[in-house]
Amino acid sequence: MAAPVHAVAQKQAYEEYDVAPIGPWPEPWEWMAEIDEALLGLRRDLHHRFLLGGGAVRGVRIERVGRVAGNAYISADGHVGPLAIAPDADAKAVATTALRCALEGGPSRVPIIVPGQADVVMQVALALGLRNEEPYVLITSQTFGNWRNYLPRATGFL
Repeated sequence: MAAPVHAVAQKQAYEEYDVAPIGPWPEPWEWMAEIDEALLGLRRDLHHRFLLGGGAVRGVRIERVGRVAGNAYISADGHVGPLAIAPDADAKAVATTALRCALEGGPSRVPIIVPGQADVVMQVALALGLRNEEPYVLITSQTFGNWRNYLPRATGFL
């Protein structure tokens, strides 16, 4: 899904969530591992290290009143993902906050991959004017992950 920045910015509502940059390795990332294990059943330490090590994306910690609500990676061209939303967090607020962070970089458009099960995030994206540009189908033989709260960066990371 994607939309021109001006369309997203006009419809963006302020959410009372704070954002802090995620520092480079070896900053303590246990809080990210807890979210990953809750959503996916596994840690993504190497994935985080890879994303933060190259400088192509910036990582942000999203929190409300000092409690971690999620984390997101945002590229210079405005792409949001992966986005991990803590199971007990407000998915709408976390997704809106991540999209707000994407606007700060001044991209021309804001793309994000939203799984079909992420109905709350899908509603946010559609309300902000994002539209499906390239559909994907993920077929698995076993249940895997909480796709309501985890949005991948690219199909290659699946």
